[in-house]
Amino acid sequence: MSPPNDIPAALRRLLASEGAEVAASRPIDHGTQYDLVRNGETAKLNVYRTGKVSTGGKASRLMEVLEGWRTGEKARGGGSRKPGPGSRPALDGTPRLGIDEAGKGDYFGPLVIAGVRLTGQEVAAELREIGVRDSKTIGVLGARPMAGRILEAIGPENVRVVVLGPEEYETRRKAAGNVNDLLGEVDAGIIHELKDEVELIVVDEYAKSARSRLAPSVPPGVRLDVRPRAEDDAAVAAASILARARQLDEVDRLSEELGFRLPLGATHVLDAGRRVVRERGRRELDRVAKTHFATTKRVIGEEKDGGNS
Repeated sequence: MSPPNDIPAALRRLLASEGAEVAASRPIDHGTQYDLVRNGETAKLNVYRTGKVSTGGKASRLMEVLEGWRTGEKARGGGSRKPGPGSRPALDGTPRLGIDEAGKGDYFGPLVIAGVRLTGQEVAAELREIGVRDSKTIGVLGARPMAGRILEAIGPENVRVVVLGPEEYETRRKAAGNVNDLLGEVDAGIIHELKDEVELIVVDEYAKSARSRLAPSVPPGVRLDVRPRAEDDAAVAAASILARARQLDEVDRLSEELGFRLPLGATHVLDAGRRVVRERGRRELDRVAKTHFATTKRVIGEEKDGGNS
């Protein structure tokens, strides 16, 4: 069944392009609930007469499509919503370096840290024209095409992306002491590589101690701004998108090698983790997952589990 007309037009087109169909529908308070199917994946879509949309279901590519569209609409101010924080990064001609990461809280896949150097207001204005903002407000589908436009706008010489696959991540995390020390170490390396011509370094605060970790790496005369929600800065917003896009690419690659989809995030991952161990062995889990997460004990059966999460 084709997506009905009460589903927003942009979402109908997206579902059609992804091969998703409506298997069933039922009335709910103030709207309709649709059962969506795509290549064996299922999800629920609630469409309300107010125009609001909500979703539900297990982690899957179909859920990523729905959530990517929904969060993108929220950031764009769909319906009566106003754009969220960071949706229009500040324009500032100060030459700067912005750093952000992706994947820190995801069980599967790498930790990715990106740095972006902006050397003038014209480039920052171009990023704003592209629609650059915090990657969390763009969604899965929008991150990768926007990352390509960012690279074209600023040039690869102004970008550094560090990808730590699960095995390298675990090795370096242990050597550093903890995840935050590892982030400080990688951020310091990015600062060293992209410090030329910048007067300001802006870092999204990953820990209260981030400033003290990074201060020794900052060249004399360069200001360091470490704060929460730093994606309201154009350089940090661009870095967040580049990091997110690369993380998604790596999770896709690992999923393809395994022959099934690895979910994003840290919830609803037990089934996938147990399948990795069952089909490929415990050693394979080390290759695809951040095994220091407490989740690992539940995956390999060292802790009682009352249900999937």
